[in-house]
Amino acid sequence: MKNKKNIIILVVFVLIGIFFVRAVLQKEKTIKEGQFVLLELAPVDPRSLMQGDYMNLNYAISTRTSTFDQSILDSISPVSENEILTTTEEELSARAVNDIEEAVEKSKLNKRGYVLLSLDKDNVGSLVKMVNELGEKNDNQIYIKYFNYGGWRFNIGAESFFFQEGDAEKYEQAKYGGLRVDEEGNSVLVGMYDKDRKLIGN
Repeated sequence: MKNKKNIIILVVFVLIGIFFVRAVLQKEKTIKEGQFVLLELAPVDPRSLMQGDYMNLNYAISTRTSTFDQSILDSISPVSENEILTTTEEELSARAVNDIEEAVEKSKLNKRGYVLLSLDKDNVGSLVKMVNELGEKNDNQIYIKYFNYGGWRFNIGAESFFFQEGDAEKYEQAKYGGLRVDEEGNSVLVGMYDKDRKLIGN
């Protein structure tokens, strides 16, 4: 019985080791072969991002924007002139509240999916749409996996950047996070870049 338990524990450790090695190899491959992408950081006080010897990143594409809010409004059916004349104010108000609640519910993100980005000439990515599965894309577009833990914000798995002690001041000027992204949407953060898209700390 004891030997059987030891074998099970050994198998578990072996599987964990295989998973870890595979993850490391996948990241190395992504760094070596992946498409380079710059993602703008959300405009917040840089000092609030600092946590000792690492930065907690907040990308602009993962926060609510006027474009996102407009997409909610666009999904609401307009009230016709006839409805205005034949419907009471209370009924119109109730319908408006119901329509907004339905639109917001539909706009909520799935737990996992992909962000489709459009890249400009400097490889700066901008949000095109969010989808559940990989699909067709143009030559200047790329997919990145996202993970949603509730609400409208999402993570892409590259939200922490570690730096050497004493270098915090350098990275307060960071404007972009530089990533390598593979064809499956896996991303690895490879550096921080300033407003001129130059690598910081190089």
